[in-house]
Order: sequence, then structure tokens, then C-alpha cells
Amino acid sequence: MQSSLDTEKPISSGSISGPDSVGFLIGQRVHFVGDTHRIGTVKYVGAVEGYGGNWVGVDWDNGDGKHDGSHNGVRYFEAQGPKSASFVRPHNLSSGFALLKALELRYHGESTKEEEDEMYVLSASNKRVSIELLGKDKIQNKLSQFEELTSASLAYLGVSSAGPPGHINTTIPSNYVLLHVPTFS
Repeated sequence: MQSSLDTEKPISSGSISGPDSVGFLIGQRVHFVGDTHRIGTVKYVGAVEGYGGNWVGVDWDNGDGKHDGSHNGVRYFEAQGPKSASFVRPHNLSSGFALLKALELRYHGESTKEEEDEMYVLSASNKRVSIELLGKDKIQNKLSQFEELTSASLAYLGVSSAGPPGHINTTIPSNYVLLHVPTFS
């Protein structure tokens, strides 16, 4: 699949437009849609020889890719490792959320069906027994009032920026402490 670097044809990366375009830029930090733990850096945007449409070449932080930035003898970009990169369709990537959007998602939103399905204990016979949280609505209501929260955790929600300047100061109190807000910028 890959040839030596001396014989590979380099490809220059550019920006994409059309139905697959979502405006990703070289150097931009992204995460895989549906898996905010899978974070990487955009290294290439454009066509991939032999495949239709536009692609985004991503060098994954965790090294969990399929190649080194080359495909079928064509070098598209330099990756950090021999299998740390992937070509991904633009609709499968997210550029993340601003901090306040992540707070809203974590603390203003209703729990999803998937999250509720994950609330279980194991019985003595090792079978899953669903549990129901009593007072869940009261807890969610309290958490949704940012001015009363004293701390928050936004781990792996895809925080990519602080958002517009000054917007945080008008929304959350000055004594607010944000715990564990890994950003990928």
C-alpha cells in the first residue's frame, strides 16, 4: 500500500467546497463525531486519489489511525507515526463546542435514552437490573442553574474554545470553578 518516501508523489493540501465541505482548515483540532475521546489535528483537506468526494486527513493524538499520511504511493501529509493518521469524510468530524455550549449540553440537557440505559446494577446472578434515580428532575433543575453551581466537569464534551470574549463573565458567576475541561485547541 505504501511505497518509500523517495518515490511518493507529494500532494498539496487545500480547502474544499461543495456538499462535503464543512470548512476544516489545516492545523485545526477536531474530534470524531460520536467519540469525543478521539481527538486529532487536521493535516490535509481535499481529494484522495482513487476515491470520490472530499476527505480530511487527520493525525490522531492517540495514534489510532490506519496510515502515516500516505495512501497508494501518494504522500498527502506527514503524520506523527506509522499508523496515527486516517482519511475521514468531513461529516464524520466535529470542530467542537464553545465552553458555554458544553456547559449547556452537560447541565441543561435531559439525559438521553443511552445514558438511562447505562444506569444499572448487576444482580447476584450477574444480570443487569435497571435503576431509576429518585429526584432526578430536581437534581437536573438544580444543575441547570449555572449561578448556583460551584464547579463543573466538561471532560470529553469536545470543548474547543472559550467562546466569544466576555460571554462567560455574563453567564456564570465569578466564583465558578471549572474542573477538568480538556480542550483540544
